Amino acid sequence: MAKPYYQAPFDFKRFFEKKELKKLSMRDSISQFISVIITTYFEEYTYDEGFGSEIWETDFDLLINANVLKEQIKKSLAGQIRTYEKRLSDIDLNVELMESLSENSDKVRLKKFLNITIRGTIIKTDEPFLFRGDYYLAPLSYR
Repeated sequence: MAKPYYQAPFDFKRFFEKKELKKLSMRDSISQFISVIITTYFEEYTYDEGFGSEIWETDFDLLINANVLKEQIKKSLAGQIRTYEKRLSDIDLNVELMESLSENSDKVRLKKFLNITIRGTIIKTDEPFLFRGDYYLAPLSYR
C-alpha cells in the first residue's frame, strides 16, 4: 500500500474526532513541501537549523543588485531542494524577480516578488514535475 501524504496544516479537530484526514497526491505533497522550504527562514526549524530559504536573509536588503539577489536565491533554493526533497531528481530551478503595483486606499506601492519555477522528475514514477509559486518580498508573503 502506498504511503499517504497529508495536507498541511494538519487538521487536529478532524484527527481527534476520528474523521478521515485530507490526503494529497505525491505531486501535491512535493509542491507543499517545496513551499515550506521556501517560506521557512534558517534556524526557524529547531531540529535542523540549516533547513529553510535564503529569501529571508535578503528580504529587507533593498540595496542588493537584482541579478545578484536572483542568483543568490536560486543557488540557495536549488541546494535546499536537492538536500531536503529526496523524491525529485534532475532539478532545474528558475527565479525571476518581478514588480507589481499595489493600491490600498490612497497609497500606491511598488512590491517586488519572486516568480519561482522548479522542474524535475519524480523518482518513484519517473514522471515530470513542475512547481510554480509567487512570493512577495519585504516582507515575504504569498500571492
